[in-house]
Amino acid sequence: MGCIQQGSKEKMCSVTGLLSLAVLALWVTSSSCIKDCPCTEPAHCRPLSARNRYPVELFAFHGGGDIWKHYAWSKITTIVISGVYDPELLCHAHAFNARVVVEEAIWEDELVDIHRRSTWIVNKLRIIRERYMDGVHLKLDPVLKAATLTKLPSLVEDIKTRFKQSIPGSQISFHVPWICNTSTTVCSDLVSASKHADYVHVISFDVQLHMWTDCFAKADAPYQKIRTGISSYIKMGVNSKKMILIVPWFGYDYVCKHFIEAGRCEMEKAVFEGAPCSNSDTMHMPYRDIMELLPKSMSGRLWDDDLKAPFFVYKKYKAFHEVWYDDPESISLRTTFLKRFKLGGIAMWNAEYANYSSDPIAAMKTEEMWNALCPP
Repeated sequence: MGCIQQGSKEKMCSVTGLLSLAVLALWVTSSSCIKDCPCTEPAHCRPLSARNRYPVELFAFHGGGDIWKHYAWSKITTIVISGVYDPELLCHAHAFNARVVVEEAIWEDELVDIHRRSTWIVNKLRIIRERYMDGVHLKLDPVLKAATLTKLPSLVEDIKTRFKQSIPGSQISFHVPWICNTSTTVCSDLVSASKHADYVHVISFDVQLHMWTDCFAKADAPYQKIRTGISSYIKMGVNSKKMILIVPWFGYDYVCKHFIEAGRCEMEKAVFEGAPCSNSDTMHMPYRDIMELLPKSMSGRLWDDDLKAPFFVYKKYKAFHEVWYDDPESISLRTTFLKRFKLGGIAMWNAEYANYSSDPIAAMKTEEMWNALCPP
């Protein structure tokens, strides 16, 4: 499982099962009755052991639907669900020794008000136990004030303490922006919170949310900036083995206000959080749609060697468009960061954005995307 040999996975899982047997039995007797298990195999309603860790973790973010049945389960170690709970998915994931954690938004009330925080944790823990899931992934409200985020470390610590006591082996994680801005106190708060989490997911995209120097369409996950972003967290004290690199399985469809040439698509200015230009209003396009549009483009696939990212140009209703995205080549380059920085793993945002149809060409491209997540 993850980016390791199948045989190694089986050996690791068998040892894990023996070592965690007592813990699992204790949890089952203290949790809701095993007779309520939705799985055909009752063992699949048991949480995975704390020892169930891999040299390279592979997280799959899943936004909903039943397309998960076609994911590369031999590679996934954790699936993060943000859509409707699906007991069939839980049983399937546990059959592959993959954790199922739920993504939950954290708002100001949970950070500031101690009573609301305690209630939130109790309620989430109850739901996760009742559904036999393995933990929680925290999604921070993007408009939280810096003063409010000072409470984040204590919140993550509280969640960790209660979850680990109630569900041995449970997993706590949260995601952070692509770079740690050391000029603000927010960075130090995120670093402090990371000490209480199992994993910290670094969003290696959204670089173009704040464009300060020009207003041209560009890669949203430029190679050099993503490398700088990872380094910033490590320099500030985040344990690199806790860091999960999230790569995008989507792109952006930029409408050109002025099209000069391929790679020189000037956008309409859109002020965002003080920046004079941003891609915040640009259309978000899943990888499957990009692959359908690419053959119809006027340029074909182009490559920017500085940003290390593909793009193409097409025309619609007399307007030029430039689509920047990531594909197996660009993702493979970014997976080299796993070894270079000794990261804990990688994730994609989102797994359902690939094409899982029966079309053989689409199937090949989707397989290449999964394979690109595992560095050689």
